[in-house]
Amino acid sequence: MSPEPRALVVGTTGDYIHWIDRQYPGRALFLTDPQARARATEPAPESIGEVLSDLTDEATVWAALGKHLDQHRLEISGVVCFDDEAMHLAALLARRLHLPYPSPQAVLTCRNKHLCKEAWRACGVPTARAILAATDSQAADFAASVNAPVVLKPATGSGSELAFQCRTPAQAAQAFRDIREGLAARSDSRMYSGDAAGCLEKNPAILAEEFVTGQEYSCDFIVENSRAHVIRFARKILAHDAPLGTARGYTIPSPPPGPEPQSIASFLARAANAVGIERSICMLDFFVDDGRLALLEIAPRPGGDCLPWLIRYSSGLDMLGLALDFAQRRPVAIPPADKWQPMVGLRIRAEREGTLRRVDTSLLAADPRVRQIHLTRAPGHKVVLPPADYDSWIFGHVVFAPDAGVSAESQCDELRGKLRLEIEP
Repeated sequence: MSPEPRALVVGTTGDYIHWIDRQYPGRALFLTDPQARARATEPAPESIGEVLSDLTDEATVWAALGKHLDQHRLEISGVVCFDDEAMHLAALLARRLHLPYPSPQAVLTCRNKHLCKEAWRACGVPTARAILAATDSQAADFAASVNAPVVLKPATGSGSELAFQCRTPAQAAQAFRDIREGLAARSDSRMYSGDAAGCLEKNPAILAEEFVTGQEYSCDFIVENSRAHVIRFARKILAHDAPLGTARGYTIPSPPPGPEPQSIASFLARAANAVGIERSICMLDFFVDDGRLALLEIAPRPGGDCLPWLIRYSSGLDMLGLALDFAQRRPVAIPPADKWQPMVGLRIRAEREGTLRRVDTSLLAADPRVRQIHLTRAPGHKVVLPPADYDSWIFGHVVFAPDAGVSAESQCDELRGKLRLEIEP
């Protein structure tokens, strides 16, 4: 008797793999980069449940996947991806397998911030004015024309990596050169792969855009049949002592002020359809200023970082399981608004470079507000700070139930002070 069809999970990390394999045994087949498997501290799934392959070459992946499916008599009934750098491969594989997933072109439009903004503007979706600068002088000229702060960043990528706020044309020109240098140092990174935006070409263009003010939010939603169903809204707590756009934490539930929920749902559907997404779970980052929305970026995947854990503690909803169900066309259920409890996800960052010698969580664990401590680094880990490295300084997260009447920001300060990280130069 053949095993049940599985969802193909393309290119994710050891913690997500372990979560899915433990909670949904036999539901997924993981397509994993060998380097990601070597870095993982979590146990690997059984051999039937994982294919190790170089994810940079579609033909190699397709051959390895086909061999594994034949060997174990497996069928694939859906395609799932949680990581930006693997979404294009997921789209190509879904097309080969004749399974629903956003098209390769839709993925590339989302991954290329300039193409995404152009598509939004063409459909009347509000977003910051931007150009692709091919030279430092073009970046400086754009800053001069805006006559206000601007942001420079790679046309692809995600988060705060290589993003700079510039207040003068001279700063914009320097940021352009710094980003070029940073991309050259990341020549082997799939995050900046040429299939997404040409960022690893010899002279990649850099996105220059107006700096948008207001409160930043993040949301997950399902789009299908030209309609959107909101899963959650989270307010971002931005770090002011870190690179531009670095999230210090998130608060849930945090619906943005201004538009009514039905109006927001219609807006989200229009934003997804504008970039070619017809059916997907989507993540969207946006700003709200005096009730007006300005979109930042969209991806056909659920929100990452600490959000899946935060959502689970707030509502009981398992976003990773929801992604499997959605891909395999099983029924999905979103908890109603009254089932969500206030929760905060605090990201843990190192504050200095060096080698981690000791971690003491005893005071933090004893705090009655704390629901989870999820640390991803162990003694011996070497910390390098941005802009050289935007990953090694992230140590995990803490989920806590905030006290009412006290700002989430101040409670983040208090709880972070209870975690002892000893880092030696």
